[in-house]
Amino acid sequence: MKKYLEKIISELHQIKGPIIIGISGFGGAGKSTFAKMLSKELEAPIVGVDSFSKSKVHENYELWDVMDFQRIESEVIQPFLSAEKTIEYGEFDWGLDHIKEKSSFENNGIIIIEGVGLFRPSLNKYFNYKIWVECSVNEAIKRGKKRDREDYGNPQDEYWDGIWKKNDSEYFDKFKPKESVDLVVNNSEF
Repeated sequence: MKKYLEKIISELHQIKGPIIIGISGFGGAGKSTFAKMLSKELEAPIVGVDSFSKSKVHENYELWDVMDFQRIESEVIQPFLSAEKTIEYGEFDWGLDHIKEKSSFENNGIIIIEGVGLFRPSLNKYFNYKIWVECSVNEAIKRGKKRDREDYGNPQDEYWDGIWKKNDSEYFDKFKPKESVDLVVNNSEF
């Protein structure tokens, strides 16, 4: 793990201006875990794609379009690049099924955005550094199911085996996110 963090930090020193780091991978691959480790090293805030869900009902969609990527762009990325001092965005409340409250962070010139479906044509131009967390879709599903049951007490096997797996596979095939990243992190190392 340390080798990945050292490599990223070294490469980030070569980037001028505001830095947006994107971390993506299949659901359950370890994106949030890696984002937290990197955040600690960089003292950078993390914005999670899950905060931008359009609905808690995850049925009948494709390519992760249940996530509001336009809202990420308008509420987080654009204000960040415009050097707004405080970035404030709506936080999706999964229990209430709508945006409930605002979250915010101070703009210190670097942010991490992590989540499924992130590397897509509409957003790729904003990322200074892109990381793919490598894990087979089947292993990621196994880990995601375990996490949901044990950590959250919320088993969602039907989503993992159904729509989420379908979206991960279709997204990976259409956008080929692993081919456009700066670094592939093997999650078996953390």
